[in-house]
Amino acid sequence: MTTFTSQQIWVNQENLSQTKTVQTTFDVTQLQEDEVLLETDSFGFSANNITYAALGFKMGYWGFFPTEEVGFGIVPVWGFATVKASRHADVKEGEKVFGYLPMASHWVIKAGKVADHGFSDIHEKRKSISPVYDQYLRCANDPGYNPSREAWQLNFRPLYMTSFVLDDFVADTSTGESLLLSSASSKTALGTAQLLKDQKAQRGANYRVIGLTSTSNVDMVKASNCYDDVLSYDDVAALSNAEQYWLLDFAANGALINALTDVLGEKLAKVTLIGATDWKAQEKPNPKALDAEIFFAPARVKLRQSEWGNQAFLAKYASAWQRFATQLSDTFFEQHVSGIEAITALYLATLRGEADTKALNVLTFK
Repeated sequence: MTTFTSQQIWVNQENLSQTKTVQTTFDVTQLQEDEVLLETDSFGFSANNITYAALGFKMGYWGFFPTEEVGFGIVPVWGFATVKASRHADVKEGEKVFGYLPMASHWVIKAGKVADHGFSDIHEKRKSISPVYDQYLRCANDPGYNPSREAWQLNFRPLYMTSFVLDDFVADTSTGESLLLSSASSKTALGTAQLLKDQKAQRGANYRVIGLTSTSNVDMVKASNCYDDVLSYDDVAALSNAEQYWLLDFAANGALINALTDVLGEKLAKVTLIGATDWKAQEKPNPKALDAEIFFAPARVKLRQSEWGNQAFLAKYASAWQRFATQLSDTFFEQHVSGIEAITALYLATLRGEADTKALNVLTFK
């Protein structure tokens, strides 16, 4: 087979609710040196992917998978893919990989930096914000891959990477503040909280890990057992002003941060901005006014990979990831979505905030 038809979902970069389906044909005989055709096997989808779209211009996420039409882009996802054709001597047809993919059934990359654990996309068309997003892990050599837990890997593992290095950052810089995590039901916040809570004893720390969430999600967040305490956004006034706090903000809701500031005053010692789950919030945080740090996970990943070595980093991460996935097994359920129309419908439902946050979505084009 020499031709493949790629089904792609394009999104209006100025109006995220406007989508269109596009088909593009790839002729493998036209692949250039080192180019590789990937076929998407499955991918996950959650509010995190909406963050990629909402921050597409500000953070550069639209640059990974450019379209041929100005004003439209492809939302990045994390998924498994199979190499269908390769012009790189060290990347073999049939290999299964895990990495950053477009919402498309097929995509051409240019393989480089090839090693036992994986390779990177160094294609000239790819405008990357960090090499961390360009890496494709070879499942056969990935210590964190478990074929029976693919749904967990698709939905949590990329986000848990942020959790892993954010926990490392907090442990490295904390001066004992209790930790407030907004959007506590989000997958990245849950992973961060689990790490922070479970490692308190070995760190000799006595901070509290407190989740802040909407009233409707309080029970689910409590059931995860990732936090020492859980409060709804309506109950932040119950926070004690007898301790210092550090806000790890995953929501990007300026009104919420203002409310916390009103309640805690100088007791809100630090604010770190991480995500934007509340992308529709009318008021955004002002980093300068808050004296807030913006946490960029790929920079921390790159730092630790250079200090620990890539294999040691992957081993530590895989060990932490497997403990987390086991702990939360009963909190989530698998949901399979197949076909481009159903995928688009789930994207739009997530955009509207109507998707089930307890679903581990496994999306396939076939």
